[in-house]
Amino acid sequence: MVVSDPEMVKQCLVKEFAAFHNRQPLVLTVEPFASSLLGLKGSEWKRVRSVLNPTFSSVKMKQMAPIVRSCVNSMMEVLEEICQSREPADMLKVAQGFSLDVITKCAFAWQVDCQKNPNDPLLLGARKFFEETKSTAVRNVIRFPVLRIVVRALYRLSDYCKVTDQMTDNLRQVISLRRQNRKSTATDMLQLMLEAQAGAEEAHAESVRRDEPLIEDRHVVSNAFIFLVGGYETTATSLGFLAHLLALHPEEQEQLCAEMEATFGDDELSYEGVQSLKRLDMVVHEALRIYPPVVMFVKRRCQKDTTVMGQFFPAGVNIIIPTWHLHHDPALWEEPFEFRPERFDPGGSGGLPQQPAAFLPFGLGPRECIGRRFALLEIKMAACKILREYRLLRCEGTKEPLKLTVPSVIISPERGLLVKLERRRAKYSKDSVTPAATMGRKTATT
Repeated sequence: MVVSDPEMVKQCLVKEFAAFHNRQPLVLTVEPFASSLLGLKGSEWKRVRSVLNPTFSSVKMKQMAPIVRSCVNSMMEVLEEICQSREPADMLKVAQGFSLDVITKCAFAWQVDCQKNPNDPLLLGARKFFEETKSTAVRNVIRFPVLRIVVRALYRLSDYCKVTDQMTDNLRQVISLRRQNRKSTATDMLQLMLEAQAGAEEAHAESVRRDEPLIEDRHVVSNAFIFLVGGYETTATSLGFLAHLLALHPEEQEQLCAEMEATFGDDELSYEGVQSLKRLDMVVHEALRIYPPVVMFVKRRCQKDTTVMGQFFPAGVNIIIPTWHLHHDPALWEEPFEFRPERFDPGGSGGLPQQPAAFLPFGLGPRECIGRRFALLEIKMAACKILREYRLLRCEGTKEPLKLTVPSVIISPERGLLVKLERRRAKYSKDSVTPAATMGRKTATT
């Protein structure tokens, strides 16, 4: 059953959460997927979620910011090479390299530079995994759920399974090494989950009663894996679409640069400073509204006969929330295909709907995406650094309107996201920042 009324969506996902607390079964109900937050149900989901929630708090995001910043610097070196070549940059490919770099370092603790060493065996395995998720077989299972039984029976014989096993085995080895080194100073997601499992941090101890069992190894492995699966392509496409929209709206780039100049001056980008950039927040949210990365993934199964706003939902029925439709409904958003960041000005009159369910890039309610803060941190830090060094310009390969595809559940441009890079500075240095005096200076296009 499709639910597209925003008030009814809110009722189902928030007020009546007790009746709609489980997701529709996954395409593959096998490990490492089954023990992840996406696959767990009922009380087990609630327990694991409560343990992991502090891992994604603002405090923890600040601790992981240096990892993100390091990956941003690597991305800037990639962009500089493209700029010097005088060729357009495919911002989707650039963002994919950056996103994979961040998520493998944070969730899998891989010390591999994804952006400079794309042929590393572990990374080739990860990329093969993502290619398999777009296969015809996976698309057919999504369209025809009855095929799940057949796919599950054949799963152990597939290359998909072999790649998954290789990645999870590597993860278990890292976990074993971390446990042997009890004084590990790592601040990645994996370490934070291990600390949560051990009940080592006071914040975790406060969120979980001592007499309750903490998460098991299968939960740690599954959720690290699902952070990779859920965090790689969604963040990459979001950053790529943001770059595309900024290339179409150069005036917005200058507004963002002025905001950064007023906030940072000559200083390095800081976590607190990036979080304080209101205009950037509005721009990112508007990009997520126009191009929500996941368009048909907000799904729930009704657990008991329930009536919501006069509509009867029988037990066992699956509901689907059409994110794309909600984000582009002219009854909710005036001129929905126009790029207007002012919509998200909390103190303005830009047209932000009163219903929170009109905007669902991360879902809504207790089962909203746990990685929301982390995804926004990645996108914002990358956008800030890119705009400090370059102007993004339209080129012959910049297409508008874009032709979009949905290979599985994630939206994607049909032919990449090409833009031209123009330096704001005379020469790029990964450790430098843009002086205030040069922020608005016009330079020659390379």
